[in-house]
Amino acid sequence: MTKASARRLQAGTVIFLTVCTLMTILHFLGGGQRLEWITYDHRYKVFRADKKAHDDIAIILIDESSLQAMAPLVGRFPWPRTVYTDLLEFLNYAEPKAILFDILFTEHQNAKNSIEQEDDLSFAIATASTGSVYHAAQIMAVAEDERKDKMLDRPLPDAFKQQFGFELNEKLSTDLRTNNYALPYTDLYSGSRGIGSVDMKSDADGIYRTVHPFRIYQDKALPSLGFAAFVNRDTTIRRNENSLTLDDIQIPLLNNGEYPVHMVGKFNTYSFGGLMASLQQIRQGNVDNLIVDPREFTNKIIYIGASAVGLEDIKATPVLSQAPGVMIHASITSNILERDFLEPASPQVSYILILLFALLASASVLYFSVFSLQILLPAVLAVSYVGFVYWQFSIGELYNLISPVITIILASGLSLVFLTFTEGRDKQRVRKMLSQYVSPAILTELIDKTDELAKADIGTVENLTILFSDIRGFTSISENLDASQVVDLLNIHLGSMSDVIFDYNGTLDKFIGDAIMAFWGAPIRIANHPDQAVQCALAMVRELTKVNEKLNAKGYKSINVGIGLHTGDVVLGNIGSSKKLDYTVIGDNVNLASRMEGLTKNYRCEVLITEDTVRAFQSPMPCIKVDLVRVKGKQHPTAVYIPTDIAELNEIELAQAWQQQQNSEVAFEYYLARDWDRAIELFKTIRHLPAIDDLIERCNHYKAISPDMDWDGVHTMNTK
Repeated sequence: MTKASARRLQAGTVIFLTVCTLMTILHFLGGGQRLEWITYDHRYKVFRADKKAHDDIAIILIDESSLQAMAPLVGRFPWPRTVYTDLLEFLNYAEPKAILFDILFTEHQNAKNSIEQEDDLSFAIATASTGSVYHAAQIMAVAEDERKDKMLDRPLPDAFKQQFGFELNEKLSTDLRTNNYALPYTDLYSGSRGIGSVDMKSDADGIYRTVHPFRIYQDKALPSLGFAAFVNRDTTIRRNENSLTLDDIQIPLLNNGEYPVHMVGKFNTYSFGGLMASLQQIRQGNVDNLIVDPREFTNKIIYIGASAVGLEDIKATPVLSQAPGVMIHASITSNILERDFLEPASPQVSYILILLFALLASASVLYFSVFSLQILLPAVLAVSYVGFVYWQFSIGELYNLISPVITIILASGLSLVFLTFTEGRDKQRVRKMLSQYVSPAILTELIDKTDELAKADIGTVENLTILFSDIRGFTSISENLDASQVVDLLNIHLGSMSDVIFDYNGTLDKFIGDAIMAFWGAPIRIANHPDQAVQCALAMVRELTKVNEKLNAKGYKSINVGIGLHTGDVVLGNIGSSKKLDYTVIGDNVNLASRMEGLTKNYRCEVLITEDTVRAFQSPMPCIKVDLVRVKGKQHPTAVYIPTDIAELNEIELAQAWQQQQNSEVAFEYYLARDWDRAIELFKTIRHLPAIDDLIERCNHYKAISPDMDWDGVHTMNTK
């Protein structure tokens, strides 16, 4: 494992543990809850805005038009109880399953005469005779005033407790503290089929999302109005950790015991005033053109509530910003009828997701070195999880969204910050070091490979192709120029040659006066580095024509170059002192490449390469074998070749070049076998090269004066 990899692993562990600890505490304390509510409400708007309530549910609303229509008849709201008695008369024609009032009738009317007293009694009688009416009560938690209000913590009336109160047990109890109540007046609740609590508390952002299935007061439990129609004395009520069972109906609950109301967006609603007008039609015998036919309510569960703004029962829900409060209770009833519940995931799931996403997000950033992947993978993870949460919501499963997503953002963000302040500096160091050696295109690729480049500080053995280039007779040229002209000439030449080296993906090692040293195969490893190096050398020769044109235009003489190449194992690394390091190569094979450049003078050619380079070609190119030499300082001889520039050859010329390479190989075999005539015959078929002319002259010399018996054909060079 490299130092960088070990450092990433260590940092990843610290980031993982930090993010997990922070997000676990934050989630436990409810951090990000408001953001969670926003996404929660958005899920409702996407999937539930057009959801219709169960067909057996109807809502009768006291709306603005009802207030206007009833005002001339009964005056301003609140209306006399006779109005509700009339409503029950109308609904009795339909024989509904249940009638639930989301209206509090906690006091008798402020009776001024016996007629108004009779109104309260007639309403109570109508309630009892209907037999399916549920009235509303309040079980509240209020603050004590300075006088220590004696109304607080009063016991419930015995008659009420016996008729409606469910026995308190641990499974029904909650942490909710209540100390006050408001019940329907005695005659009214005595004739009711059931009583439902209408108390609801919004979340901190003012939106109503949950209700308590039962409200607890002292030793009794009272069902919420939405549950009241499903609870009676014969109902088997069971409560476990995260659900409530009413007979065979299992209702999911949140961890705090509240029921997450699965709000619906559309209901069958009727105007209170329209029903009263229809009742008048019935009393007048006009039953053919009723505004509302009472038969529409047959076997229905009917809720009666207010939607007029002035009646102050408008509440914000995830589906509607202004919804009559009665719709929350009706949504609960619809949920139960359709078994359409929102099932919260286990609380442990969020903590598991925090652990998992912290690991995946930090690992994806620290493991991959490509910046686009470091950004893309956490983003894909977050988007995928959001999609999963929305999909699960559409099928009735509720998952926490914000904490896991924040975990991904935090873990990936911290990981990127770590890379920026650590490996970012490493990359800047590498960029600064290599910008003088390689082309910008290669440099961009190298920046993502700092692990490999880190080995340069240690040194590695690599198989490379090394190039040396030198200006012929530069000393004599510079003697006729002043210092500024020498610098100008060198800048023109070295600048153009450097561009060619970069074009062929070479690494510029150094300038040595008028000489150039470069190599191929590092820091970017490429299999065909001998091919690119030789092609670069030939391109440098072609580029020399343009260089000379620039020099001549400035009054300088034309120059010639010699270029030598060799392929072999070398030591690669940052070599020097703490104050000055060079990314360079050393070894015998570097020296041999330098000798090849020097031999170009002897063989009067621009480019000379060794047999090791020829053998290493990935795509062979025609080369002319011109000698077998033993350079100074080396015991092992090497064959040397002059490569053929095929850049502008046609097919016939290319075929001829390959034939000439074969002829040179065979001719040299004859030469080593001392078959001078055959060697000369084949050498003459090769294109004009001074080195071939020298071989022909050497053969003629040996024909006249035979070499010694120990002659092996190797030409020994005694100078560099």
